[in-house]
This record gives sequence, structure tokens and C-alpha cells, in this order.
Amino acid sequence: MREDLLKGLTEEQIAKVKACKNSEELLKLAKDEGVTLTDEQLDAISGGGCKVSVSFKECPYCGSTWLSFVSRKTYKCMACNRKFED
Repeated sequence: MREDLLKGLTEEQIAKVKACKNSEELLKLAKDEGVTLTDEQLDAISGGGCKVSVSFKECPYCGSTWLSFVSRKTYKCMACNRKFED
């Protein structure tokens, strides 16, 4: 991960980021740490293919607000990995 994407994180948080094995672990870490990620950071995590954000919507399966916008009416929950429609 580019060092400029770690800007604003503590040394402890940076160490935790570097220990993550995949994007799911990284997103969970951000949520657990209460870190708000920038669009650029989210693009880097997701490979640029999707926008993940804290949403006003909740996953009907687990209640998480960490959602990926899949299509016009479809969301994917980043916590439980399930898809649902609006």
C-alpha cells in the first residue's frame, strides 16, 4: 500500500494495516478502529472497482452499514458478504 494512503494513522494502526492479509480484514480493521477512509483509500483497498462507504442503509442480514454499491438497486454487505436489493 502506498505510504500516502496511510496518512493520518498512528504507528500502531499502520502496523495493524500491514498485518492484514486481504481487503476484508482491512475494511474490518478500519471499522473496528473507527477510521473514516477517504475515497482514494477505499479505491486502493477495493482495487478501484467498487466504492465502499458507510451508508445510511443497513444490511438486512447482519445490520452492518459497510456496503458496496453493486448496481443501481443492489448492495453487497462487506461484513457478511451477502447481496441485497434496495
